Amino acid sequence: MIEPVLIAITDTEKAAAALWLARLEPLLAGARPGSVLVMLRDRQLEARARQAFGVQLRELTARHAQHFSVNDRLDLALLCDADAVHLAESSVGAADARAFGRGFSRRWWLSRACHDPEQVSLDGVDGVLLSPIAAARKGREALGAPGLARARAALGRQGPGVPRLYALGGIDPENAARCIAAGADGVALIGALLEPGAPRGLLDGLSLARTG
Repeated sequence: MIEPVLIAITDTEKAAAALWLARLEPLLAGARPGSVLVMLRDRQLEARARQAFGVQLRELTARHAQHFSVNDRLDLALLCDADAVHLAESSVGAADARAFGRGFSRRWWLSRACHDPEQVSLDGVDGVLLSPIAAARKGREALGAPGLARARAALGRQGPGVPRLYALGGIDPENAARCIAAGADGVALIGALLEPGAPRGLLDGLSLARTG
């Protein structure tokens, strides 16, 4: 069962692939097995470069018993042997994504982007990435703890099969635990992963460190 607490999203516009791999290594090595999912985003990369980076991330996550997701490309998820796929709000439906995966004997964990706390009633995905939470993004005001509470209430009205709720947008080691206290099941972040000390800060703040 895939139930990550931390979703680490790559963006090679912010840093080169080599730096992402260097930052992710201690995070994945230090986290409890299965508690971190790394998402290949990097839509700006040429197809071969994106696939090559995905193969590196798949190897890294597998080595540390963590999960790997591909952003919005079912074909690339197959090529990179991903555990999961993240769907945009305007992307294919979850049923279609699952049907595609079944054709290749894949049972992906599916997540979807969402920007409206009242609209987290989605189409059978396993996780919802609600944004922006802690900082304004792309003209949208930060939803904050009230937004997470509204989303949690909306999810509570759906009955069985409620997707996991993730806070995205301005998340860092300082506020990650507060997001979970406000109703999120986990957090997703991009830029903060590149800050010095971020891996240790996230592991400590979210109580994800391996034991033994």
